[in-house]
Amino acid sequence: MVAPRLIALIPTVLLGILTNYLALPAMNLQSYGLLWFILIFLAIYLIFDAILVWIVDEEFSIFETGVGIVAAFVLIFILVASFFSSKLINWQRYQSMIEIEEHDEADFASDVASSTTLDNLAVVDVETARNVGDRTLANIQNPSWYEVDSEYNLILYQGKQYRISPVNYGGIFKYFSASSTGLPGYVLVDAVTQEAQLVQLEEPVRYSPSALFEYNLRRHLRNQYPSAIFGKSFFEIDEEGNPYWITSVQNPHIGLLGGMMEDSFIITDACTGESTEYTLENLPEWVDHAFDLDYLMRLVEYNHSLVRGLFNFSNTDVYHTSYQFRSNSEEDGYFAGYNTTLSKDGIVFFSGVTPANNSESIIGFILANPRTGVVKFYSSVGAEESSAQAAVEGLVSDLKYTATYPTIINVEGKPTYFMTLKDNAGLIQRYALCNVANYSIAVQAPTVEEALSLYFERIGVSTETPEEPQEVEKETYTTSGVISFLSQVAVDGTTYYCIQLEGDSNLYMSSIKLNPMQVLMTVSSTVNIEYQETETEAVYLVTNIEL
Repeated sequence: MVAPRLIALIPTVLLGILTNYLALPAMNLQSYGLLWFILIFLAIYLIFDAILVWIVDEEFSIFETGVGIVAAFVLIFILVASFFSSKLINWQRYQSMIEIEEHDEADFASDVASSTTLDNLAVVDVETARNVGDRTLANIQNPSWYEVDSEYNLILYQGKQYRISPVNYGGIFKYFSASSTGLPGYVLVDAVTQEAQLVQLEEPVRYSPSALFEYNLRRHLRNQYPSAIFGKSFFEIDEEGNPYWITSVQNPHIGLLGGMMEDSFIITDACTGESTEYTLENLPEWVDHAFDLDYLMRLVEYNHSLVRGLFNFSNTDVYHTSYQFRSNSEEDGYFAGYNTTLSKDGIVFFSGVTPANNSESIIGFILANPRTGVVKFYSSVGAEESSAQAAVEGLVSDLKYTATYPTIINVEGKPTYFMTLKDNAGLIQRYALCNVANYSIAVQAPTVEEALSLYFERIGVSTETPEEPQEVEKETYTTSGVISFLSQVAVDGTTYYCIQLEGDSNLYMSSIKLNPMQVLMTVSSTVNIEYQETETEAVYLVTNIEL
C-alpha cells in the first residue's frame, strides 16, 4: 500500500522545509550541516513511515529498506569522512595550517609604535565601551525597541581608534514594532577619549543578524550564496561612515570535511543588502576585521599543541596561549585572555604564550592581525597577564579597584602591560603600567601622563628634553670711511685686523677669512664695513668688508 508512505512524506517535507529555513545549511556536501540535515530528514521520514505502517498493520517493504540503506550510507559517509579528515591521522597538516612568524623584542619595538602619549594609546576596553556606549540609545525615538550589540570591536576610522558596535532589535516582539523603520545606525566610542556617540544614518540599516525573515543577514546571504559555508560576520564602516557586514567563507583543506580555512570574504551593504565577495588580496583598505579571532587562535593552538603529534602526554615543546575560546568562556559577552593594540600593520589582537607545564610566566606573546590573518610571535620572557593584574591591584588594595585584562604596548622599546583600574561601578579610576620582563616594576596614577612619567622613572628613562640654546639674531649696521689706525692680532689661530676710521673712536675687528684682499689695506685706505655689536663697548665685529 502506497498511502502510508506518501502520508509520511508530508510531515517530513514540512519539517524539512522548516528546519532548512531555520538552520540554513549550506548546499554543499563538504558541509557537516547539510550531511546531518539529510540524515535527520531520512530518519524522521522512517519514523513517520514506521508509525503509519504499524497503524494500518502492514509490513515493511523494500522501499523502507532502501531509505534505511541510504540513511546508513550517509551516516557511514559522515563517520568515514570525519575519520580521514581528523587530527588523528592528519596532525601534521593541522599543525602546519598556519605559519607563525617569529620575532624578538627588537622587532616588537619597530612593529609597535612607542606609546608615550595619549595620542595612540587606546584606554577603552570592551566593558568600558559598553558602559558608555549603551547609554547613547537614550538619544533616539523609541529606545526600548533597540539594544546595542555587545561586541565593540576596535577599528581605525579616519585615522583614529574607535570601538564600534551595531544597534540590534531588542527582541522578536520589538522587531515587529521597529522593522518598518529599520535600525537607526551604530555606536562609536572613541578608544582614547572615551567619548561615545550614536551615529544615526539617513538610510536605516535593514540587514542584521537580529532581523527576521528576509532581512536576517544570514538568511539573506544564504539566498545569495547557497553553497557557501559561512564563518563569523563583523560589523564595520568605511571611511565615509557607511555600514557593512564582513562575513568569512570557509572551505575544508584537510580531507573532505576537516581543516576549515577562511579563504574569501563577503562584504554586504547593511542598508541595501548588496553583497560582493572578495579574496584576501583585494579586500578594501578600510576593512579591519575579516578573520574571526576564534578561528585564528584555533589555528595557533593546533600549531602549538601538535608540534610533537596528537599523543604527546609529556607536553614536550607544547605551548598554550592565554586566549579563552568564546564558546567556552562567554560571560555577559565579555571574554578574557586577549586584548587589542595598534601596530604598524593596523589593529592586532594580543595574547600571552605560556609553556604547557607553567602558567606563571610567558615565553613571549602573539599579535594576530584580523585583517590579514598574519600571526606574529615575539619572544619575551616575563610575567603572564594575571600576575601583572595582581601586581597593579596590589598598588591600590585599599581602594579595591579591579584591573582590566592587559594589553601590550611599546614604551621606549620595552614590552609593557597597560591596564585600567576600575571601581565597583565599572568606571575607570586609575591607569597602570607593568613591565613584562619584571612585574615588580608596576605603577599606577590618575592619568596616563602621570603613569607614564612614573614608569619612566622606574625604568630609568629621562623624560626631560634638553633645551637647545636659542640664537638671537643680532642687528647689522654699516659704516664707511678712511682708515686712521690699522693693526693685526691672532685669536684662536685666526688673524684679525683692528681698524679705526677717521673721526670714529670705535674699534672694528675683521677676520682675514672675510676678505683675503684685506692684506692690501693701509692707513688712508677707504673701506665699507658691515658690523655687529659685541659684549665689549665700542668694539664691533665686522661681518663684511669691502675695499
